Amino acid sequence: MKTAPLLSQLRLFTGLSLLCTCLVLFGNACFAADTQSPQSPAKRPNILIWLMDDVGFGQPGVFGGPVETPTLDALASNGLRFNNFHSTALCSPSRAALLTGRNHHAVSLGNHAGFRSDDEGYTAKIPSSAGSMARILQMNGYATWALGKWDQLPMTEINPAGPYEHWPSGQGFDRFYGFLYADMDHFHPILWSDHTPVEPAKGRSDYFLTTDLADKAIELIHQQKGARPDQPFLLYWASGASHAPHHAPREYIDRYRGRFDAGWEKMRQETLARQKAQGLIPQDVSLPPWPANIPTWNSLNTDERRVASRSMEAMAGQLTHADHEFGRIIAELRRMGQLDNTIIIVTSDNGASAGGGMKGAFNEWRFSNGLQTSTEENLKHLEDWGGPATYPEYPAGWAVAGNTPFRYYKTQVHYGGVREPMIVSWPAGIQRRGEVRGQFHHLNDIMPTLLDLVGVEPPSVIDGVKQQPIDGVSMRYAFTQPATPTRHPTQYFELFGNRGIVANGWKAVVVHRKEPWQYNNNLSPFDKDVWELYNVERDFNEQENLATKNPAKLAQLQALFDQEAKRNHVYPLTPDFASYERTRIKTSLEARDYWFVYRSGEIRRLLGGGAAPPTGSMGTYNLDADVALPAGGGNGVIVADGGAAGGYALYLDRGRPVFCYNFLGTESTFIRAEKPLAAGKVHLRVEFRKMSTGGAKVTLLAGSDTIASGAIKQLVPRMYQGSDAFSVGLDEGSRVTSEYGEDNAFTGNIDQVIFDFAPK
Repeated sequence: MKTAPLLSQLRLFTGLSLLCTCLVLFGNACFAADTQSPQSPAKRPNILIWLMDDVGFGQPGVFGGPVETPTLDALASNGLRFNNFHSTALCSPSRAALLTGRNHHAVSLGNHAGFRSDDEGYTAKIPSSAGSMARILQMNGYATWALGKWDQLPMTEINPAGPYEHWPSGQGFDRFYGFLYADMDHFHPILWSDHTPVEPAKGRSDYFLTTDLADKAIELIHQQKGARPDQPFLLYWASGASHAPHHAPREYIDRYRGRFDAGWEKMRQETLARQKAQGLIPQDVSLPPWPANIPTWNSLNTDERRVASRSMEAMAGQLTHADHEFGRIIAELRRMGQLDNTIIIVTSDNGASAGGGMKGAFNEWRFSNGLQTSTEENLKHLEDWGGPATYPEYPAGWAVAGNTPFRYYKTQVHYGGVREPMIVSWPAGIQRRGEVRGQFHHLNDIMPTLLDLVGVEPPSVIDGVKQQPIDGVSMRYAFTQPATPTRHPTQYFELFGNRGIVANGWKAVVVHRKEPWQYNNNLSPFDKDVWELYNVERDFNEQENLATKNPAKLAQLQALFDQEAKRNHVYPLTPDFASYERTRIKTSLEARDYWFVYRSGEIRRLLGGGAAPPTGSMGTYNLDADVALPAGGGNGVIVADGGAAGGYALYLDRGRPVFCYNFLGTESTFIRAEKPLAAGKVHLRVEFRKMSTGGAKVTLLAGSDTIASGAIKQLVPRMYQGSDAFSVGLDEGSRVTSEYGEDNAFTGNIDQVIFDFAPK
C-alpha cells in the first residue's frame, strides 16, 4: 500500500536531481562562454612566434637577401613563405596588431607608445575589449610566455610599481622575461623577470642578450614539459634583432668583413636576382628608381664607404647570430619530440630602418635627438662598431637595399615600410612544403589564424568585458589553396601622417613625412599631400603611378580610407613628434606639481622617457639629495639616468661629490668637488641652469657652500639613452661614466632625492 507514494517520492527526487544537473550544466555552459574553459589542450599544437625587429623584406637569405639565415632557410623548406604580408610600419603598433588581431588605431596604438596622446586611437593603452591571443589561449589551457621586447605600453607605466594592466602579465602571459622599450643594449641590458628588475650581465664578460633569450626559452620549455607534458604552450619570442643598436658577438660581425664593399646599389641588384631565382617575386619586376634623397655609393668618399661597409657587417652579424639562437630553440624542440606539433611563425614588425640617416651613427641616440653624425666621429669607433662601446645604426642606403624590391623604409606605408618576410611551418599540420603564397595578409591575421588552427573560438566576452570585432582573418585557407583570392581584400595604413589603403588589388598611398631621420615638424598641410595610385594586382612593387590616368579610382580609394580611418579612430592626424612629447612632459610635471621626490634609498627602473624626472627636455632644475656619509667619505651613485650612450650621474668618489653629464657618448663633462666631505649627514644640491647658448651652467653645493661649478657646452635636445633607466642609489645597465664600475651602489644612506623643475 505504501509503494506508490514511495515511487512518487523517488520520481520527484530523480526529477529534482535532473533539474539540478541541467542547471549546473547550463551554468557551466554560460561560464564556458565567458572563459573558454580548456577543451582537450593535450591535442593542441604548441605555438612559437619569432617577431624579428626592423628586418626588411630583402635582408634574410631565405628572402633573397645577403644575410645568412640557415634556420629560416630550413623552416621555409619545411613550410611556406608569404610574399604579400604586411605590418603597420612601426614596432609598437605592429605588436599590438599581432597580439590582438585588431587594427592598431582600434586598440589605441596608432603611434609609437612613446608618442602617446589623449586621442582615442593614440593613448598607448590597449583596451580590455581587445583581449589578446595570449589571454584567449591562456583561458584554453595554454602556457603563455613573452620573451624579449615588449614595446606596447605607456612609458609612464614602466616602473616597479606598475600599473601592470598593459604589461605582459596584464595581457595574458604567464611569464615575461625581457625589456619594456623600443631597443636595448645587448651587452649590458636592464631586463625584467615578470615584474622584478634583473641585471643578468652583471659580472659577466661573455653575456649577450639574444643568447640569454634563447636560454630562457629553452628553460621554460623544459620546466613546462617536465611538469605538465600534455600542456601546449605559446612562446612569443621578440628578439631585439635587428633593431639598432646593431650589436653582435665579434666573430659574427667579422665573418661578413668585406662582403658589402661593393655598396648598396649592388646589394639591391643581387638581392633582386636571388628573389627571382627563388620564385619569390615575378620575373618581370624591376627595381624602383634610387631615392633622390639618399646618396649613391659612388658619391661616397673612401672613409664614408669604410663606415658604411662596417655598419652593414654589424647588422648582418646580428641577424645571423639571432637566427643561430632561434635555431637552438628549434633544435631543442626537435630533440624533445615537440617540433612536428609546433606551429612556427616568423615575421618582422616593419621594414628596414633608415633611422641612421645619411652617414649612419656609432650611437643611435643621436638620431633620437634629431642629430646627424659626422664621418669623422664615426671613424673613431670603426673597429669597435657593433661592440659594447658603441650603440650603432647603419646609413639609410642599406635600408633602401634591405627592402628590395620595394621603395622606402620603416615608418612609410609604401611597401618598403610595410611588406615583410613571413614564414609559417607546422610539420604535422601543413603538408605543402617549400612553396610561396601571394595572398594579401597583415599582422592582424596572425591571431585569428592561430585560433583557427588550434580550434579555439574567440570569445565574445572576456573577464566580463564585451570584445570588439577582430579585424584580421584566418590565413589557413592559403596553406592548401595557393590560387585562391585573398580573404583580406581591404586594409588601411597610417603612421605619422603617411596614409594608404589597399582594396581589391588597388592601392592608394601618400607620403607626408618622407625622412624619418628628420625631426623637423614644419611639414606641409595634409590637404597639400599628393596621393599616388597603383594597381598592385599587376604592379608588384608600386612602380606605375596611375593617379592622373584613373582619378575616379583614386577618389574611390580616398573615400574608403576616410571611412576606415573614422571607424578605427585614426583621426585626428597628428604627425608632430614634438607635440606628443610636450604634452607628455607637461602632464607629468603638472601631475607632480613640478616636484619629484624619491625616499629611503634605492629606486630602480623608472624609464627616462616616461616616469622619471624629465631632465633631458627641461634643462633647468634643482637636484637635492639628503644623504648620510660613512667614515671615509663613501662611494657610489646617488642618482643616475641613462647610460654610456648618454645620461647624467651624481656620485661620490672617495667622499668627493661629482656630477657627470655624458653628451650622447661623445663628450663627458665632470663637475668635481676638490675635497672629500666629512662623515655624517649632508645636503647636496645640483643647480642646473640651461643657457641661451644651448649649454648649461652647473653649480654643486654642500649645504650652503658652493663646492664646485662648471659649464656644459651642449645639452641633449630630447632624451639620454632612453633604453637605460633612472635609478636612485645605483647605476644599472651600461654606466654613464666608466669612473665607477658595475658595483656602484651608494655606500652611505639616502634619505631623499628631490627634483624641483620650478626653482626660485
